[in-house]
Amino acid sequence: MPSKSLPQLPPETYAKFNACVHCGLCLPACPTYVETLDEADSPRGRIHLMKALVDGRVEPTESAFEHLDRCLVCRACETACPSGVMYHELIEEVRPRVAEAVLGEGRRMRSRTLQWMVEHVLPYPKRAGAAMSPLNLARKVGLGGTARKVAGWMSGSLGDMAGMVGEEARGEAALASFTPALGTHRGSVVLLRGCVGSVLSGAVNGAAVKVLAANGFDVHLLAEEPCCGALAAHANDPEGARRFGEKMAAALAASGDLPVISAIAGCGAQLKGLGHVVGTEQAKAAAGRVRDVLEFLVEVGIRLPKGAGGSAKKRVVTYHDPCHLVHGQRISGAPRALLGMIPGLMVVPLEENELCCGAAGTYVLNQPEMAAALGRRKAGRILESGAMEVATANIGCALQIARHLKEAGRGEVRVRHVVELLGEIV
Repeated sequence: MPSKSLPQLPPETYAKFNACVHCGLCLPACPTYVETLDEADSPRGRIHLMKALVDGRVEPTESAFEHLDRCLVCRACETACPSGVMYHELIEEVRPRVAEAVLGEGRRMRSRTLQWMVEHVLPYPKRAGAAMSPLNLARKVGLGGTARKVAGWMSGSLGDMAGMVGEEARGEAALASFTPALGTHRGSVVLLRGCVGSVLSGAVNGAAVKVLAANGFDVHLLAEEPCCGALAAHANDPEGARRFGEKMAAALAASGDLPVISAIAGCGAQLKGLGHVVGTEQAKAAAGRVRDVLEFLVEVGIRLPKGAGGSAKKRVVTYHDPCHLVHGQRISGAPRALLGMIPGLMVVPLEENELCCGAAGTYVLNQPEMAAALGRRKAGRILESGAMEVATANIGCALQIARHLKEAGRGEVRVRHVVELLGEIV
């Protein structure tokens, strides 16, 4: 029975509701449920709510939308689910319909400013870079404190975004369009820099190029790299995600058949899902070529230089699993294996590693209160571990964790991508 207020779901999507057996094993894996202990903020509760909305048994209201909007789409529930429920495909179909029914035609996010930024600024590196350039300039000339004050004066989502970009955000140094392999040639790859990633995590991309080249791979960049569509997907815009995905699939098809490497977990998960998002054979072929940089290095067998050593004193490091790597791409062993190869590191476990840090793409801007609660929780667990460094594999996680470590008065605890740590020894 279709809803009086919501467009009807495709039959193949509606059928996915029936995969949930309501066992509740997803509840302790859900960050928002762990924080609120409200069943409506759990995957099981949201599935009940979404089906009721689609069936017309519940009308789309502000309260209903808030419970759905609080979902990080971290996909931890999918890892925990014994029935294989593809939860993210359900919420990515239903939530945009509820958003428009509650907020009005053409509206997908509560903040008009944030929606405009996601549509017109963040997917375009030159625009995003220009938007952040005043803050970056202030930091470069030693006015970091002034930059933070300016961020505090900005209203709403723009101020939140500016506040996220601290000293941990390292803009991209100029990367060559082609970097030749060093030593024995083992192959060639295409490295995707990411739209926001190319602005905020240039050091990570640079490290990825360095490590790949040191391991015998020619590294090619796309001359014109489109957004993969992850930002649009986070922002309740499936049609925008499809359009961006089509452009990315076409760009990758034009690049040949080389492996496609990403050092940003959120981008990697979206790229691997292009077949579902776009639905064309070209998109499916492109998705099949995508590898996370850490996954790829383990697959091909990383080469470390002879005599690579660390100091006699061990560096105590813990590892945070980015949601879109461990749940979205089901990669957990590769980063740990690589960390274990780095001399001088002592890797200590991190409690509640399965819980999201609260970054989740645009979530940190769209749901700042819940994002902050989860960020504080993650920072607390890191400090309990005794680690003086945090390794991760996603720029959003790195920014969120660094921000909350600083707010806890422990800014000396560094947050690095695993590939940056590898780049120190190759």
